[in-house]
Amino acid sequence: MTEVRDWGDDEEWEGVEEGGAERPGESGEREGWEGVDEGEAGERLGESEGPALDRDWDEIETGVRPPPEPPQPPVAPPSAGRRCQGCRAVVPDGMRACPVCRTPVAAPGRRPERLAGGVLRLVFRGGRHLDVPRGRELRLGRSGTWATEASALLADEETVSARHATVVHTADGAAWVSEVAQGATNGTRVNDRVLGPDGSARLRNGDRVELGPRICFVVHGVEQEPEPEP
Repeated sequence: MTEVRDWGDDEEWEGVEEGGAERPGESGEREGWEGVDEGEAGERLGESEGPALDRDWDEIETGVRPPPEPPQPPVAPPSAGRRCQGCRAVVPDGMRACPVCRTPVAAPGRRPERLAGGVLRLVFRGGRHLDVPRGRELRLGRSGTWATEASALLADEETVSARHATVVHTADGAAWVSEVAQGATNGTRVNDRVLGPDGSARLRNGDRVELGPRICFVVHGVEQEPEPEP
């Protein structure tokens, strides 16, 4: 044993061997604990500090959970509408004219209304139109001398022939379109039906006539329409 020589101000501990005596208060604190095993000591500790501790531990996840994704807004269904017969754009229901080319649009299940005065009207893209009175013929082309009325509208359209086609509005209210006898360079179509040189087709309200790949018009105002095909 190592002899402790000096305890500072506490003179009563001078000369006491280490481990040979207990400091005051130690003996009182240890009373009742001698011979108590570790488990009982833990129980006593819990009793002395307060109510019994809950020894059933729940598992805690250490990873950080990502925040929940915000709800996605519902996808709106595509707006209902019909194809414009002038430019093939979609015309929303309720509109009376195409928002792109301003071609009048008939109500669902109906053909375009007939015009007052028995006039046959050819409506081009952008709302431009040519009128054909009853008993008259209208020539369609870029030639200012051959197509005197239509050339002002078609003069800059290179895909249209100088002499392309004619539209006849008969006295009884029927309407016909014919390609010129010598033929048009880029052809003529009626509702995707190709007309050959000198070929003709009777027109109905709402028919779409194409002069080459870029120019087309929709027919309005036919009074005497052909009977529907069986």
